[in-house]
Amino acid sequence: MFGNIGSGALLKASFLDEDANWNRRYDFYIKVYDIFMPLWYKYGTYYELDIDMSGKSWDDYDENGVPYWEKLAVVDPDYNPWDFEDEETGDAFRVLR
Repeated sequence: MFGNIGSGALLKASFLDEDANWNRRYDFYIKVYDIFMPLWYKYGTYYELDIDMSGKSWDDYDENGVPYWEKLAVVDPDYNPWDFEDEETGDAFRVLR
C-alpha cells in the first residue's frame, strides 16, 4: 500500500518534471513520495528468491545424455503440421476448414 502510493506520486512528479512544470503539485507529489517510501522500505513486503541451481534436478539431460524434451513425446520425423508448402519461396500454409 505504501509503495503503491509513493511510486504513483513519483511517477506523477516525473511527468510534471518532463514538462518543466515545477509548481505546487510537483512539490506535493515529491513530499508524498518522501513520506510514503520510507514506510514502504520499513514495513513493505520483500520476497527473496534463494534457489540452489546445482544438482541433478536442474539438469536438462539425464544420465545417458538424453534431453527431457525428447522423452515427453515420440518424435515422428514424417510429421508435417503444414498442409501446403511453397517450394519456391519456402512459405508454409495451413488450410482452415
